[in-house]
Amino acid sequence: MTDQRSSARRIMAASSVVVAVCAVIVTIKVLNTDPTDVPPDPVVLDPIAVQETVKARIGPKTDRVSCPVYLVAEDDRTFSCTYWVKDIPNTVEVKLSGGQGEISLVT
Repeated sequence: MTDQRSSARRIMAASSVVVAVCAVIVTIKVLNTDPTDVPPDPVVLDPIAVQETVKARIGPKTDRVSCPVYLVAEDDRTFSCTYWVKDIPNTVEVKLSGGQGEISLVT
């Protein structure tokens, strides 16, 4: 019976040491991270606003527009949108400029 209690105490002591060592390691890693190393989040455009802008630039005869859902606002980035006029699909190239999502149609 005494051996069982002694073994249980040793296991508990070893477990406590392991937990303490892990806590120290995590603390050191957190303190050594430099917050300036984290890159800024990219500016992502609202897909509905992009589609509405493209539709306005194409003209009033456009029934609907479909553009990529995830668009990062990068200067000189081009992508394709599909638009429908009387259920006939067409494609237009769109160019982003200025890094803030200014849109122009490529002719």
